[in-house]
Amino acid sequence: MINSDTPADSRRLKDVTGISFPVLLDRDLAVGRQYDMLPKQGQPMGMMSGVAQMGVVVIDGDGVIRVQRVDLQFGAHAGQIVEILRLIEGEPIANGA
Repeated sequence: MINSDTPADSRRLKDVTGISFPVLLDRDLAVGRQYDMLPKQGQPMGMMSGVAQMGVVVIDGDGVIRVQRVDLQFGAHAGQIVEILRLIEGEPIANGA
């Protein structure tokens, strides 16, 4: 997870959500900018500034971006993200395909 909050706010977010994975603090949005995840006109968060868009970037072991998408409900799409990761790793997906 990448977060532009302060360290204290980020810790609070982890406490509230119960997430256990690392959170990268991106206060100056350098990572969001590098992966083209800053809001743009016509996108759901297009009128906001000072934040990166919510979404998913999947980078394979060779450093190649395999998936990059803005997704305000990426948590609800976690199953799809796991399937993508399995496909990248060459594992069978849940439906047997």
